Formats: sequence, C-alpha cells, structure tokens
Amino acid sequence: MRGRRWLQAVGVLAGTVLVHEIAHAVAARRAGGEVREVGLGFGPPLARRRVADVDVTLRAIPLGGFAAIDVERLPPARRIPVLLAGPLANVAVGLALRLLAGRAGPTTLPGQTRRVEVGGMLAALAMLTQASARGPASLLRAAGDVNLSVGLANLVPAVPLDGGHLAAAQLEALGAGRGVIAAFRQVSAALFVSFALRVLLADLARLRGTPGEPGRGPA
Repeated sequence: MRGRRWLQAVGVLAGTVLVHEIAHAVAARRAGGEVREVGLGFGPPLARRRVADVDVTLRAIPLGGFAAIDVERLPPARRIPVLLAGPLANVAVGLALRLLAGRAGPTTLPGQTRRVEVGGMLAALAMLTQASARGPASLLRAAGDVNLSVGLANLVPAVPLDGGHLAAAQLEALGAGRGVIAAFRQVSAALFVSFALRVLLADLARLRGTPGEPGRGPA
C-alpha cells in the first residue's frame, strides 16, 4: 500500500514536470527555436524515444526535468512567450485538476501550521502520499495544488527559474548591457541557491518531526 502511494506521488511530480517542459518545447518550436530534447529526470538516460523530431528521454534520477532548447538564440520578443509557456501550462492544469477534485479539501504540508507555507520536493512527495491515502479526489486536489505551486514559483525572477530568464530577456529588450544582465543572473542565482537550501532543510525538519512520515516508521 505504501509503495503504491509513493508511486502515485512520484507519478504526479513527473507529470507536473512533463507538462511544464512539453509546453516550453511546443512554444519554442512555434517561435522558431530548436528543441533537441525533452528530459524527465537527470543523469544517464534509461529510455529514449523520438517524437516529432525531438528526443524524449527518461533519466535515472527522477528529480525535475528539462527541455534542451536554444532559447537564448531567439530575440527577447520571441523568447518571452517560450519562457512563459511552462509556468502558465502548470497553472492551467492545476486549476483544471482542482475543478475535477470537486469539494475535496486541501492536503497540508507535513507539520504545516500556517495557511500558506513554502515546501520543496520532499514536502510535496509527503503531501501527495498523504493525499493518495485519502482517495482519488484528494490526490487530484493535491496534484492541482502542486501544479499551481510549480507554475507560480517558476515566475519568481531568479535564475535558474523561468522568471529569472524572463527578467533577463526583459533587461535585454530594454537595452541593458551584457555586464548588467550577467550581474543579475549571478546575484539572483546565488539568492536562489540560498533559498533552495533553506527550503530543503525545512523539508527535512518537517519530515523528522511529523509522525507517520517517511523515516518515522509505518503509517
């Protein structure tokens, strides 16, 4: 039973990433960009299939994904819709899933005490496994919440998020020099790494302190 819940949770996260990256790839093709690969996960490829002249790969480490697009070769006006496509696709899917979930209530993050809290992938996995145990409607609602969170988080103006690349494209469109854009990328990336580490530590603290979560024995 626990194994099935974890598979469902991982499946939701994989689907969320796939929606995001396929949206980027489709928008890039329409904008005239080259799409070399859409990957689910990182590390060595486990499976590869050619779809519409694009390599779609499943990789060994099932954390996140990517679309190999030469987006920087596009002018800013054509680059911006490509960067927006992924987050907006997640938002649209998230709203649709929440609608399908009907009256199912939200599943909170482990140890959540406030109405809105930030969690990372570990907290999302734990939340999705809890939702899976409560039934299909709860899992749909949690999947919708995850898609909405991923979509909105990716609009934050910090590299490597889409919002960071959007901000860089807007700076370029406004005529900012390469030095200014490079400085923005470096500073925002440093802030992102610091924040991501804090989120990871918070996730680990949540999981250690919540009974019935992974690492605390059977549910």
